[in-house]
Amino acid sequence: MTHTRRNFSPATKREAYQRSGGICECHRVWQLPTSRSGCGVKLSPGNIFYEHIEPDRLGGVNDLDNCATLTKTCWKLKTSNYDRPTIDKSKRQHDRARNIKRESFRPIPGSRASGMKVPMDRSGPVYRDSGRPVFERRR
Repeated sequence: MTHTRRNFSPATKREAYQRSGGICECHRVWQLPTSRSGCGVKLSPGNIFYEHIEPDRLGGVNDLDNCATLTKTCWKLKTSNYDRPTIDKSKRQHDRARNIKRESFRPIPGSRASGMKVPMDRSGPVYRDSGRPVFERRR
């Protein structure tokens, strides 16, 4: 199942910007260290981000109460320190519950996941699919 990100409507963005008074609303975002005092930075064109306080991926709704108007610095801080790790952990837990395992990036040579095996006669490693030796012997 894929998740389609839901963006705020233009009306919600307008209301959130008006509510902010042109100042970063990081004081509304409990995941940030500035959640009580705020950073006080003025919003400027190209430096305005409308952020879900509770991430959309984790069940956050698309209404004004869940919208915060942030500067790029505060947005990046929240996204990298809270959203990404929490969403990734949630995905891992869902996969684990469904017995979905990630394939090893670099399997251990000779393991069942690798493309080679070592026969019992100790003749050296061979490819699993063809049985050809991995290392050709020179004479």
